Amino acid sequence: MLWHPATHFGDLERTPPLPIRSARGVWLTDESGRKILDGIGSWWTSIHGHGHPQIVAAIQRQVAQLDHVMFAGFTHAPAVELAERLLALAPADAHVRYGKVFYSDCGSASVEVALKLSYQSRVLRGEAGRRRFAALERSYHGETLGALSVCGSADWREPFSALLHDALYLPVPSVPDHAHADLDPSGARAELGADTPEADRAVALLEAHAHELSALVVEPLIQCASRMNMYGVGFYRRLVDTCRRLDIHVIADEIAVGFGRTGELFASAWAERAPDLLCLSKGLSGGVLPLAATLIRAGFEDDFKGDPSRSFAHSHTFTGNPITCAAGLASLDVFESERTLAGLPERIEQMSALRRRVAERQPQVIESRQAGLVAALTVDRARGPADGRLGLALREAALARGVLLRPLHDTIYWMPALNIDADALELLAEVSAEIIEEVLG
Repeated sequence: MLWHPATHFGDLERTPPLPIRSARGVWLTDESGRKILDGIGSWWTSIHGHGHPQIVAAIQRQVAQLDHVMFAGFTHAPAVELAERLLALAPADAHVRYGKVFYSDCGSASVEVALKLSYQSRVLRGEAGRRRFAALERSYHGETLGALSVCGSADWREPFSALLHDALYLPVPSVPDHAHADLDPSGARAELGADTPEADRAVALLEAHAHELSALVVEPLIQCASRMNMYGVGFYRRLVDTCRRLDIHVIADEIAVGFGRTGELFASAWAERAPDLLCLSKGLSGGVLPLAATLIRAGFEDDFKGDPSRSFAHSHTFTGNPITCAAGLASLDVFESERTLAGLPERIEQMSALRRRVAERQPQVIESRQAGLVAALTVDRARGPADGRLGLALREAALARGVLLRPLHDTIYWMPALNIDADALELLAEVSAEIIEEVLG
């Protein structure tokens, strides 16, 4: 009856969807009452854990007062207050501060908004020839057609290639031993990735095609869907600086890495650079309800002023829904009341120690890396099952031990809620080691 996402029909008999009855904190409870540790934040959304009482209470209050009103011609306090707080918290630098927020309802929609804003501004400035977008190889930005066009993985694009626009894909480095300390802008590896051959080729391509490029779309620091590829903060900084020199808009997709995942509220802060357009979702509502926002550089809106024909040609039915905005406000309140960011260094260090322990004790692990509270362990796929379904076998083995992991092919990753406790982190590491041993021998 149900068509589940990212699910092969042939796998449903082997791994049928598991009915979940309830969730609290980092724990899911299935219909039999069994507890399951959510080690990946339910696809990178859960920031403060499931069912946080402060967010639940805010949703209950809001739905009793105002459930929805169309956002064209109307407004309401939750949307205004959330926008004000996002603008106050967003990264800024000498070139960029944010002045506007455009709401939508999912990450790919946020990217679509940014793409359309960028191109329409070009048209309004008499630069219609700058119609192409640049993106990184191996990148992922969503599955609506515009967002899919700037996904750097052929596996995602190929089935729909005839429908997609022509993006320019840039090479991207990979730092297989990336450590959280590598993000420190004053640290020894502050320029990590900037002086690589991939960076040189990426800059050369931007320079060669600047006349036809409207924007570069980039995931800061971590390409999550690409086996958690970490390419170095210096690479990101060099890309932003190059785009500024060439008058190419920078669209930062922080849908997965925003809201504390990397140890800062926004990942771009590590590079001390602010993009022109900043795409947010997943953790924006605390991971509770579908909500997205595109933050827009102050002054960007000037091109859209004047004749009504210059208006931004985009809308969503549930733009700025008051219930989702109330959840977003409550999530930001939790960041403050629980001092979430201040508590992250201790959790990040514990995760780092556990990650290194698993990598050192399990010879099947060939790469180990981390940024913030995101860790990845890449295993030797040659030692995997004969049917090639390594990721599925690892997922099954973890679930049998009461842990939700969803490996990306040969890469086990941890991306739990930011308030995961020490015992749960220890369990996450123990089960990871066990399933590596079971599946890869």
